[in-house]
Amino acid sequence: MFKNLVPALCSAVLPAVPCAAFVLVAQQASASVVTGTYLGYGANQQWACGYKQSYLWDSTGALSMSNLKLSERLWDLGDGQQTVTWCAQVYQGVTIGTSYTFDVVSMDLVPQTPPAPGPMGFAKAAILADAMNRWLGTDSRVIASAGTANAGAAAFNALVWELINDNFASTDLATIVSRMSLTTGAFRSGLSGEGLSIYNAMVASLGQGGWRTANTEGWLSPTAQDQIRMAPVPAPAALLLLAGGLVRGARRRRA
Repeated sequence: MFKNLVPALCSAVLPAVPCAAFVLVAQQASASVVTGTYLGYGANQQWACGYKQSYLWDSTGALSMSNLKLSERLWDLGDGQQTVTWCAQVYQGVTIGTSYTFDVVSMDLVPQTPPAPGPMGFAKAAILADAMNRWLGTDSRVIASAGTANAGAAAFNALVWELINDNFASTDLATIVSRMSLTTGAFRSGLSGEGLSIYNAMVASLGQGGWRTANTEGWLSPTAQDQIRMAPVPAPAALLLLAGGLVRGARRRRA
């Protein structure tokens, strides 16, 4: 959504400053860290899940499964602000009532390692951004039209873990999507019922009519479960302040 504001601001406020420069400076001016207190699970369902780093996408080898929450994660950012995130790592956690400070990064850098699997990279991040555009609202929650809240949250968390943790042996977006499966590969889940139906609809939608983008961000911590979410859109007043700073900077360079 932020990207949609850039052309209008460039033409109306910054006619002499290229849009690319506005985007670059806007990204540099955004917060580099976020501190939040973990409040616990939001909408969720519990299903058997498992992960084994060495398996390729089509592996049917034995895999240990654990009952895990496929869910929203809820955070208190202070000053009355709360947010929803989606965890990026299967076997790392966060503790309710504990405050954490995360580095705010582009989503392709999530998750860090150790533990496995390491950064998802640009291809997986592009697919995940498409999924977030189609299935999440600006509050990072699954849209109501997907189905019930708990089943929708379970489906989307399963999609996040499948994309991030499986080894697709390709960087082609369509090929990766064609290899997504919850029953084979490095990540698997026993998700069924409504949640599985929503998951299948989400996967089937990926890339349809062209790959979509979304304003996203990742949260990295060396000691806590890394997260992703829809990034907040700067308030219009903040954008105008930033625009004013760019104009003053451009005038100084011309002087």
